[in-house]
Amino acid sequence: MATGAYFFLNPWLANIGVSNSTGATDPWKRIVLTTEYMFAIYFGDRATAQHAADVVNAMHDHVVGTWGPTGDREHCASEPRNLLWLLIPYGQGALDAYDAYGPRKLTLEERNRYWREESTIVGRLNRIPDELMPKSQAEVDTYLAAERANLALTESALFVSDTFFPRPRAGLKQALLALPVRAALSTGVALAPDYLMRLYGKEPYPELMKAAVKVTHRPLFSALSATPVVQDIIPMAVSAPVRKLVSRAREAARTGNYDRPAAGDGPAQRLRTVI
Repeated sequence: MATGAYFFLNPWLANIGVSNSTGATDPWKRIVLTTEYMFAIYFGDRATAQHAADVVNAMHDHVVGTWGPTGDREHCASEPRNLLWLLIPYGQGALDAYDAYGPRKLTLEERNRYWREESTIVGRLNRIPDELMPKSQAEVDTYLAAERANLALTESALFVSDTFFPRPRAGLKQALLALPVRAALSTGVALAPDYLMRLYGKEPYPELMKAAVKVTHRPLFSALSATPVVQDIIPMAVSAPVRKLVSRAREAARTGNYDRPAAGDGPAQRLRTVI
């Protein structure tokens, strides 16, 4: 949720996303397609991750759009600048979620290691030049601060916001959905920076409420991650291809056999699966 809050405040990406995606008209389909790609990177071996990236990159190369204030300038989804605004907030949100709902807070060195690995693995899979990818938490903080000047609530972003934050006065359907949707998204709202929520015209959670959401949900996430039967309940619920990926990844973790070496490679170069 926090990642989506970042994403749609980028005017170019909001316009491209709404005009070329089912995100607002069929949110579940959009979530399934995105998570299939995401879990292919997380749970797949080297060949699976590279194939998924190649397919998505080829699709993104044809996803283009314009935005009024920039005139006829055509924006493409696969431009490094646009991909950075997807990948960096996503990584930041994941690290912040671990801090809030995981067993302990990450150290600065652990965060820096994550960004170094992100730059060489995820960055290259998405064809982002190495020099553009931040390689430490400090560089990420600088990047996010600099991008604040480029954020705006456009018509496209408002359209998506109304989908995920139904306004009770907009109709009966919205009134019925408002409370359960907000409850479901509360763990993400508690992580979103206050300035993002204000840009959406929403009142940020008070600090006390943020703390309460984190404290009450941490045991739930801890139980989910520690219980084998439900450990993978979220990815397993996505689709049959993801279930197969997860099963193979768990088996690889048990046996220590990840990528098989290509002919003549010598010792296997293993891309360790993130699980």
